[in-house]
Amino acid sequence: MLKENGNKYLRPAYLEIDLKALASNIKNIKRKLGNKVELLAVVKADGYGHGALEVSKVALKNGASFLGVAFLEEGIELREEGIKAPILILSPEFYGREKDIVEYDLLPAVDDLDFVHGLDQEAKNQNKVAEVYLKVDTGMRRYGIETVSVLNFVRGIKGMKNIRLKGVLSQFSTTEDRDGDFAKKQLFLFKKAIKQLEEFNGGHLVRSIANSGAFLKLPQSYFDQVRIGILMYGIYPSANITDRVNVNPVMSLKSRIVQIKEVEKSESVGYGRTFFTKKRTKIGTIPMGYADGYPWQLSNRGEVLIKGKKVPVIGRVCMDAFMVDLTGLPNVKIGEEVVLLGRQGKEKIGAHQIAKWADSFSYEIVSRMGKRLPRVYLK
Repeated sequence: MLKENGNKYLRPAYLEIDLKALASNIKNIKRKLGNKVELLAVVKADGYGHGALEVSKVALKNGASFLGVAFLEEGIELREEGIKAPILILSPEFYGREKDIVEYDLLPAVDDLDFVHGLDQEAKNQNKVAEVYLKVDTGMRRYGIETVSVLNFVRGIKGMKNIRLKGVLSQFSTTEDRDGDFAKKQLFLFKKAIKQLEEFNGGHLVRSIANSGAFLKLPQSYFDQVRIGILMYGIYPSANITDRVNVNPVMSLKSRIVQIKEVEKSESVGYGRTFFTKKRTKIGTIPMGYADGYPWQLSNRGEVLIKGKKVPVIGRVCMDAFMVDLTGLPNVKIGEEVVLLGRQGKEKIGAHQIAKWADSFSYEIVSRMGKRLPRVYLK
């Protein structure tokens, strides 16, 4: 069994989070940005599966000055853990949640004037001024107001005494692709909206559109604030972009072999009998499954590392376990370390590789790692 602090037994399937690698990644990113551009560390989805609180602490110590979350609850959780830095709610919030936004001093991205009216009233009730970012849709078509509507929107905010428009943001949709034409179109629309807003508002706004992909490929999109998510965790947003800044993976997924058995030729393995042995086969059971975030799609497709070698997943990945073929590994024993994501010896399995096996993408692979998995932080 794995022990933490010498006495606490952990489940033999766990996430290992290298905080030194995280700190180094953030420093390298901030160094490239320079002192004039603010780094906003995106810690939504529980820090992309890495643990939002621990990631936030490291990010703020190593160059980030702002945090980004997806929803109100994520921001509240950080505030209640003592995080004082500015926190931007990246997704526009819904009616009825204004009170907590103001109470916890969170900055919402807004695209609904009625919601801002409610926020203004709540800020008045609490004797505060609520800061907001205006979300502009430059082509993503998910959230945000159309660029042609920004002036009317800001006119509506202008008379609200308890609202301060702090910034304007938008979202690229194609910066990870080789063809950057659409991103350049979005950038043009964003600049146009900014010019109109600042002329009307009579002052400078914090401008933010660049994400990890834009940070690597479009330095002209940095403006005042760059929002870094996946890259901070040591994963390039695309397998095609790997040489613009030095980062290393922060997360490893590890387990142990909990059972070994040998079965004869032509025996089935797992649910649905999707795998049949072609010879006498040594099978190992790994005690984690799709309920932990290990993709079901890796059934009969994935690989893991044992004794520094890649071995195949056989049969269906179950909710709580899956099986691997150990036939080619001599002297393998129960309790042997298994690396599902990360490095062992000279071999490694990255998030992009797992995503390819699972017909998915790297963001989903790391962010879906479940709460059932203990996290071991390397400091």
